[in-house]
Amino acid sequence: MNEDVVRMGRPVIGFIGLGRMGLSLAGNLQSKGHTLLVHDMNPLPVKTLVGRGAQAARDIQEIARKCDVVFTMLPGPAQVRAVVLGEHGLVAQARPGTTLVDMSTVDTETVDVVATAARASGLFFCDAPVGRLAAHADRGESLFMVGADDETLRRLQPLFACMGTTVLHCGGPGAGIRSKLVNNYMVLSYCQLNSEALVLAAALGLDLQSTMQVLTGTTAVNGQLKEKWPAKVLAGDLTPGFDIALGLKDITLACAAAQRAGVALPMGAMVRDMFQLARSGGHDGQDTSAMTDFWAGLNALPPLRLIAGGSTPGANEKRSQS
Repeated sequence: MNEDVVRMGRPVIGFIGLGRMGLSLAGNLQSKGHTLLVHDMNPLPVKTLVGRGAQAARDIQEIARKCDVVFTMLPGPAQVRAVVLGEHGLVAQARPGTTLVDMSTVDTETVDVVATAARASGLFFCDAPVGRLAAHADRGESLFMVGADDETLRRLQPLFACMGTTVLHCGGPGAGIRSKLVNNYMVLSYCQLNSEALVLAAALGLDLQSTMQVLTGTTAVNGQLKEKWPAKVLAGDLTPGFDIALGLKDITLACAAAQRAGVALPMGAMVRDMFQLARSGGHDGQDTSAMTDFWAGLNALPPLRLIAGGSTPGANEKRSQS
């Protein structure tokens, strides 16, 4: 293949960070016919996309030199700063006029520093963290919280449409990640609230199936409980769609943003502590919904599971069998 990436009338797209969400997002771009140059420290997802027609970049510099638009989906602030602001990073190496789109969940200081550095180097910048579940990303149904000027967003709209169904323009650069921190604060707080409610139901001897019908049929319902819990922890699937470690990172970022803004988040501080305890208690590497298993275990109850045709017995019934 020619050393230079063939443009074919479309922007050449770089994608750095092919984790659980990044691989699906990049795969959707690839499947829609876009030319993709990809990079990740893990060679396996790179190999997957190359098998679908993408090209593997030797390093970040190659992506910076060859691509018109570069997406980054990285674990956190340290990785974003290294990839974007490092000596051989995107800001230092990219051609003027390149558009950088960071989809990572980072702190407000990092996004502001990156946006300023990009602008100073003649680059366009957009922060577009992702909403909804990993399963939605698999199906090309993600939601994007976008921080960008109007013209940059207009140019990126066709690419977002390849990866998702909803684009919410939250404001200028930096507004996307601020919206994501508020969103994830609620999402992660629901993890604890849902867990406490379900464990209480089990302790009261209630049938889990009936309890779920009540909780998802009234104004108590939340998307996590209605959509995620039955598909993940209550089905016994603890593989991470949203890893507990990343959940701890995100709730910590939200608490830090609140502190800088002079706002108290007492519930957030408690939820952060619960996530830390869950990691220390053997749930590291599991889905955030596994907080329910953690909370059940902490209260000397068995894991709560919905099974075909019903649910696991309530806590009182379990105890009567022992």
